[in-house]
Amino acid sequence: MKNSMKRLFFILFVIFTIFVGGCLQSKQTPVASEPINLVKMTGQEMIQKMGTGEISGFIMWEPYPAIAVTKGLGKDLILSGKIWKDHPCCVVAYDQDWYKATNNSDEILKRMALVQLRSVEYINNAKQSDSKDHNELINFTMQFGGMTDPEAANLSLADVEFVYNTNIPDTTTFIQKIQDFGIFVPEKWNQSGYKNASDYANSLVTNKYVDWAINNKDANSSTISLKEPITVRYGYLINDIHELPFYVGWQKGYYKDLGINISIAEGAPFQNGAFEMQKGFKANTIDVGSLGIPPVIIHRINSNDFSNDDTRVGVIAGMNNEGSIIVVASNITSLKDLSGKTVGYPGPGTIQHVLFLMAADKEGLKVSY
Repeated sequence: MKNSMKRLFFILFVIFTIFVGGCLQSKQTPVASEPINLVKMTGQEMIQKMGTGEISGFIMWEPYPAIAVTKGLGKDLILSGKIWKDHPCCVVAYDQDWYKATNNSDEILKRMALVQLRSVEYINNAKQSDSKDHNELINFTMQFGGMTDPEAANLSLADVEFVYNTNIPDTTTFIQKIQDFGIFVPEKWNQSGYKNASDYANSLVTNKYVDWAINNKDANSSTISLKEPITVRYGYLINDIHELPFYVGWQKGYYKDLGINISIAEGAPFQNGAFEMQKGFKANTIDVGSLGIPPVIIHRINSNDFSNDDTRVGVIAGMNNEGSIIVVASNITSLKDLSGKTVGYPGPGTIQHVLFLMAADKEGLKVSY
């Protein structure tokens, strides 16, 4: 009897040890994090839903991050420059059909690049608070960005690097990233005939117009103006401070001084770069426009009918580097805290989409849609 009791206690002890050990082990084993739920929305919806707590964060171009921060609705978590330092962002692109149908398209594009250069130089000087043009720039920023708060306008300019140079090496990197994330439609990529990312980048981006602009930056506009003024249908993104150089050049008369009349393209401003490629360039409503480089890269392939190459564009100048931000609620301290939560983004194939995927991939995080 005594031996039987000992045997019973031993068996119970073993069972208890296995049970407790199993519980402890399950607590120590890391549980796979839930994916971050990306939901497409406009900038205004991001602001509204951050205010109501319906989303825990968003990634967007300026001025929406600045508006959220100045309204006390969120805080900056990651600036896009921390994801990829000096990454290219918006660019100036032209429609290939317009190019072929216009006799002096090269001369027009040279002067479009020169306007970009002059606008960028104005902005970079006027960003300084002691500049005589600072208040004028803030007014332009509020008008173009749909803002009424000068503080938000000032903040929205701070993290944007306005540029005019093209960037073929980083465009090549973007193309490779897009391939790595499986965003290209394989059949469309095969139809394109490009051998690799470098081959595609060099067919897409040209330096010749910026080179001409640099050589003529100090020329009197009257001496290099087009002999016959021409109207260009221009497309751009809604309230996108990245594209402020276009608005500055338009408002300050830089285009007109060079013989170019700007007509806002049908459908503009567009909600995002994918729409501008699909509903603007593909539909032949845009001659020249500004938008993010990833939508250009992606939809020149994915949205193209290669039987007539109807979404082919070329890039003639940079518009800005960096300038997008992941904004989060006050209780979020890291990207990992967004696991299982909803985050707004402007849509598939946008630069913000690609940057968020890069940031999540670095942290080993998954995303869902």
